[in-house]
Amino acid sequence: MLPDIIQFLREIDQVIFHYIKELGIYIYLLLFAVVFTKTAFVILTFLPGDSTVFTSGTLAALGKLDLMVLFILFIVATTLADCNNYFIGRSIRKIPAQRNLFMKIVSEENVQKAQHFLENYDRVAITFSRFVPLMRTMTPFISGYTNFSYSTFLRYNFVGAIIWTTVWLAGGFVLGNVPWVEDNLVLTLSIISVIVFGITGFAYIKQFRKTMDINKVDSH
Repeated sequence: MLPDIIQFLREIDQVIFHYIKELGIYIYLLLFAVVFTKTAFVILTFLPGDSTVFTSGTLAALGKLDLMVLFILFIVATTLADCNNYFIGRSIRKIPAQRNLFMKIVSEENVQKAQHFLENYDRVAITFSRFVPLMRTMTPFISGYTNFSYSTFLRYNFVGAIIWTTVWLAGGFVLGNVPWVEDNLVLTLSIISVIVFGITGFAYIKQFRKTMDINKVDSH
């Protein structure tokens, strides 16, 4: 039963169209569940997120789904998912060391390095982590685990949710029904990911230089 559910969720981006008539308005609940589940729990990062939103945008362009409902739905889903992941991290941090499996796997030194990284790159790391594989689920978790400021996390998390949803939903709405894109969907998603990844890398470099300049001023 569980393997069947997982397999279904992994392929939801490919079968959304077939379930619209069958589920009616409840298709929105299914889409919410897929996007929420992907980043709400670290171990479910394999679920389709980007492609699900992209495909939803394509169907919205065909009039099968409501674009504005999808926009709000995905922003809320991914924001709540990262918040859930944040509090999972914070909860695990409270488990006594002798019973804390995470602390046995990851040393306190590495946790401090992660905390230092978040303090220096909080805006970039939290805002753009959704576009980087693995980081999209680990960043919220580590933020909670290191007791990173929740108000700061929530602010950048929300901004990141808007950017992520806009990129993939608008991408699907504008490009999804172009014949070449339909025939080369994986390649199209890869190209968009590379472009966004490049922008993310640029943002990291810019923040790194800013941090270095601040450190130089402080050293003097």
